[in-house]
Amino acid sequence: MRVAAILAECKTSLIADWLTRTKKTPELNHLRLSDEERTGHLPKLVEEVIERLGKTELPSKDSDAFVSLAALAHGKLRCQQGYSAGMLIHESRILQVTILGTLHKHPTALDFSALLPDVMTIADEVDAQLTQTMDSHMNARKAAAA
Repeated sequence: MRVAAILAECKTSLIADWLTRTKKTPELNHLRLSDEERTGHLPKLVEEVIERLGKTELPSKDSDAFVSLAALAHGKLRCQQGYSAGMLIHESRILQVTILGTLHKHPTALDFSALLPDVMTIADEVDAQLTQTMDSHMNARKAAAA
């Protein structure tokens, strides 16, 4: 089974695992946010990772990632919620670890011939989403300060 299929099948539990991890992270859990406020952006970001995994080729340049409207909206929202740049980085790191942890739970279902390229694509896509989130966050901070 390809990584995209596993992630699609496990999306709900992946998001629940991510939420559990973020609640245990002191750098993230000091803000009083509902579970929906914490995870509202994740379904679309995970769907974008899955969509990106559907492309058969490896990244051929710095990033073949999509423009992510979800990542842009996430950056603005997190700025309004009082997140720092470091908090956004923690969230993104937790997303990568959670995605890879989800795959680790399904070793017998993995197509190992495609695993490394898929992991490379996941890393590229999540990092691209983080870059777009950070840019949006910083632009929102500048706009608020003006």
